[in-house]
Amino acid sequence: KKEMGGEIVYALVARGATVFVEHTRSTGNFQQVTRTILDKFVDAADGQHSYTYDSFLFHISVDRGLIFLAMTTVDFERRIAFAFLQDVRDAFMSKYGHVVATAVAYEMNRTFAGELEEKTDYYTTNPNADKLRRVQGEVAEVRQVMVDNIERILDRGDKIELLVDKAEDLGEQATKFRKSGSELKAKMWWQQCRLQVVICGGLFAVLLTVLLSATHCFGQC
Repeated sequence: KKEMGGEIVYALVARGATVFVEHTRSTGNFQQVTRTILDKFVDAADGQHSYTYDSFLFHISVDRGLIFLAMTTVDFERRIAFAFLQDVRDAFMSKYGHVVATAVAYEMNRTFAGELEEKTDYYTTNPNADKLRRVQGEVAEVRQVMVDNIERILDRGDKIELLVDKAEDLGEQATKFRKSGSELKAKMWWQQCRLQVVICGGLFAVLLTVLLSATHCFGQC
């Protein structure tokens, strides 16, 4: 098979410094180098990392204490390397996810090394591996756009909430204004009533005075 450009030289699955399974397409001292790298990731947080060493790259994916490592030549596409690691992770966890916490060194080497070899060859030589990864990358870009859109909606939601808060403030002010208006109206009504009482009282006093005067004059006559 013709290789796409570069190759996966070595791959392994480990928990900390304990290697469960490994596969290599070449010979060399890279196993010693990888052991040194594994020591640096014993308590590492989940994530993806790439390191250069001479003319090789070490791609590492950490997931809940498990380390999935691929050593590649520098001209091997990084996206394909991490697609390979993701594929290895999915296959490995589906078979051994329930025992990885207590597994010992090289416990899965006999049962999983063959599958690791097949995946290594596939992602190194099969052009479809790159095509698949490109599609996955496009989906990831769409997902990122969707996340951005959701964040914009959330921003709008915050603004709407602020507008609602302001509308509630205006409502409270309107209620206070209506209450003040009602109180003022009642006060003015009472003042008008008192004024009418005073006027009526004054008219009654004048009328009474006139009547008394008329009665007095009539008595003298």
